Amino acid sequence: YFLQGLKDLQSRHADVIGNVDGLGLALRMELCEADGFTPNSKLANRLNQDAFRGGIEVGGKQYGLVLDVGGYYKNTVVFAPSVHISKEEIDLGIGLLDRLIGSAKKR
Repeated sequence: YFLQGLKDLQSRHADVIGNVDGLGLALRMELCEADGFTPNSKLANRLNQDAFRGGIEVGGKQYGLVLDVGGYYKNTVVFAPSVHISKEEIDLGIGLLDRLIGSAKKR
C-alpha cells in the first residue's frame, strides 16, 4: 500500500522523482533532474530542510517531517516505518510528501 502511494506520488511529480522501489516496508524514492536519472541532491537537501522546519498543512493541521536522506549522491529518501503503521498514517505521509515536494520545486 505504501509503495503504491509512493508510485502515485512519482506519477504526480515525474519531473523530480526518479526510481521508487522497495521490499515490504523498506522503501526508497530517488530525487532526480527532469530526465528521471541524474541525481538532484540540491532538491533532496531543500526537501529535508523544509520537512524539518514544519508548517506543512494537510487537512487543516500543520506538520513537520524528519526524512532519512542518503545514497551515494545524497538524493534518496529512505522509508522504514513501523510494521504497525496504519493506512491513515501512510495516507497522511503521502499527503505531506506531496505538498512538500510541490513547494520545494517552486523554490
